[in-house]
Amino acid sequence: MSRQMRKMLIAVGIFFTVVFGIYGAKKAVFMWFMSHYQPPPITVSATTVASKNWQSYLTAVGTLNAVNGVDLSSESAGIIEELRFNSGQYVRKGDVIVVMRSYVEQASLKNNQAKLQLAKLNYEREKTLFAKHVSSQAALDTRFAELQQAQAGVDSVLAQIQQKTITAPFNGRLGIRQVNLGQYVSPGTPLVTLQSLDPLYVMFSLPEQYLAALYLGQDADISVNYGNGKTVHGKITAINSKVDPSSRNVLVQVTIPNEKFLLYPGMYAHARIWLNDKDKRIVIPQTSISYSLSGDYVYIVKDEGKSKDKPELHVYRQYVKVGERRDDEATILDGLKPGDKVVTSGQLKLQNGSSIIIDNSMEL
Repeated sequence: MSRQMRKMLIAVGIFFTVVFGIYGAKKAVFMWFMSHYQPPPITVSATTVASKNWQSYLTAVGTLNAVNGVDLSSESAGIIEELRFNSGQYVRKGDVIVVMRSYVEQASLKNNQAKLQLAKLNYEREKTLFAKHVSSQAALDTRFAELQQAQAGVDSVLAQIQQKTITAPFNGRLGIRQVNLGQYVSPGTPLVTLQSLDPLYVMFSLPEQYLAALYLGQDADISVNYGNGKTVHGKITAINSKVDPSSRNVLVQVTIPNEKFLLYPGMYAHARIWLNDKDKRIVIPQTSISYSLSGDYVYIVKDEGKSKDKPELHVYRQYVKVGERRDDEATILDGLKPGDKVVTSGQLKLQNGSSIIIDNSMEL
């Protein structure tokens, strides 16, 4: 081998030695760095687990009903002569609402009143004759029967006239009139609706298994679609005496006040019926709970620092059994104890053993 060839091979060997040496050194430095790498702490918010008084409740969807509510109508046919109300007016029991034409009945009344007057005179005359032993008992009884028939005729016509005068059967607010002056109406034609607005009933159904937990006077909160959601406190005033065999539900009635007439019959209502099982339960924010196919879990915060001056906070996954949920809180039946600290936001970035920094000023 020539000297030039030998020098070239030595140069190539030195080159590859330097190249692979640099690569090996880089790899060794990288492996050392990765084995000693500590990810930066993740900022989360956290809260301390505590127990609080908790009262369970049942929920149901119902409808507001008037204590008294009817569509006023006429018992007899006729032409409307007077409308003595305005749409939306508040009326008292006995107030005249509608007067129908009763010319024929008024004439018939005068005729029957004249017959009644004659029957009274005949009866009084017959009674005088009977007292003088001039008339018989049979004649007196006949005159008395005629008097009663005449009185019945007057009462019958008065009843017919009364049927053509529609009055308010109870205190309440009238709706929008559905007839006009001079209109002919047949029996049963709706004239106007009348609703008693204070108080109101809330009617809803509950499954039969909750019957043992229901009782008269039980507190209930009713939410309605009025403005931003109005809640009214009421009490159970009636429980139906049978269970519907088709649905196995029982009908429940709650009475609520409505002094300002803000609520109307027919409105949707969400009922919350409070039960008597008040007790202490562990309650955490619902944002603390993560959900997976393997179960519900939270991240518990633990301080693994060697001194109190330099805390080292890490989080660990803890599976829990979630109970009743309400608004933004949930009860925990198993898996946590008072005093534990759980993460309330930032869980998506966490793993078992992740280092964290707690900053409760973060917004969710």
